Parts: sequence; structure tokens; C-alpha cells
Amino acid sequence: MDRRTDDRSKISVYRSAMLRWDGYEALCLIRNISPGGLMGKLHTSLPPDEPVTVEIRSGNHIAGRVAWSADGMVGVQFDEKIDVLEVLHAPVHGESGLVQRMPRLHIACPVSLVAEGMRVSVTLIDVSQGGVKVEADFLREGDEVVVGVHGLEGRRGIVRWAHDGRAGIAFLAAIPFDTLAKWALDRQAELAEAGGA
Repeated sequence: MDRRTDDRSKISVYRSAMLRWDGYEALCLIRNISPGGLMGKLHTSLPPDEPVTVEIRSGNHIAGRVAWSADGMVGVQFDEKIDVLEVLHAPVHGESGLVQRMPRLHIACPVSLVAEGMRVSVTLIDVSQGGVKVEADFLREGDEVVVGVHGLEGRRGIVRWAHDGRAGIAFLAAIPFDTLAKWALDRQAELAEAGGA
């Protein structure tokens, strides 16, 4: 009976979320979600019963476990039932001045910025399909820049906010989901390998 109720309340969506497990974080494209779990596209395989955390909206973490994983898809069973509509439309948390609509990957690595004809190396704090947050104390709101991240094509963007030695840059054209999802997994694998070497 419970399963039938769950199926009736399943909602088909097409939304990026963050999936975290064992020190990794990856983009997951949710295909459908119900109070008891979700199914989504994931560019890696995970073992059944792997504990995971799902973040659909910034700051809203849902604990669960991998139910199955095959052919670039994953099924996650939540530890506790959720109110789907409330989770999908939860208020957005984040830094003032920065509306976090897309999941942000926290992967620290050097990036190059071209601003006013000068190329400068800065540190990436996080990245989403729509932009980046970097450590940079020379940028001003409204600056036009080109962001170069190793393994990704350079992207033009505009500084949306800058304070306390950090800046948020919105891309003029979003990074495609698959491109960023694969890059993030590859980059974290490289960093783990370098750290273990």
C-alpha cells in the first residue's frame, strides 16, 4: 500500500541536484522524485547501500542510501520521507547578493581570469553551471571577465558581487550539465590521486 501511495505522488522533474558521498560531490540530474526517493542521471556508478546526501536547494540536505545504480542512472532511497513540493520550492539560502539557483560544486583549484587585458591566477571556491565563486580582491561588481578552468572551455562572465576578497561571477552562457558533471568527477579523482601520492 505504501509503495502505491509513493508511486502516485511521484513527480517528474528535470532539475540539477548535488549528490555527496565519501568525500565526493557530483551533479545529479533528477528525473523523478517522490516522498521516499529519487531517480536521476549520474556520471558514475555507486554501490548499493552507499550513504549519500542530496542537496536540491542550497543548504537543504536530505540523507539517503543508494538503492541501485546502472547505465548512468541512480536510485536513491531517502532515510525519511520528504514533502516533495516543499523541498522543490524551499527558500534559497546563501550569501547575500548571490541567489543560488543551481547546485554549487566545492572544488578548490587554480583558475585563470582575464580582466581588462590582464591574465591573473586565482583560486576557485565553487562552481555551478551558471557561474563561479573565486578568491580575488581586485574585482569589482560589473567587471567583464573570461574564466579559464583547466579541463573546461574558457567562459565569459560578469562579476555580480565582490567583497571580503571574494567575488561571484555569472557566466553569459551556462556550462552544459554533462560537461560540468564529468569535469567535476574527473577533477576530484585527480585531486584524490595527488593527495594520496
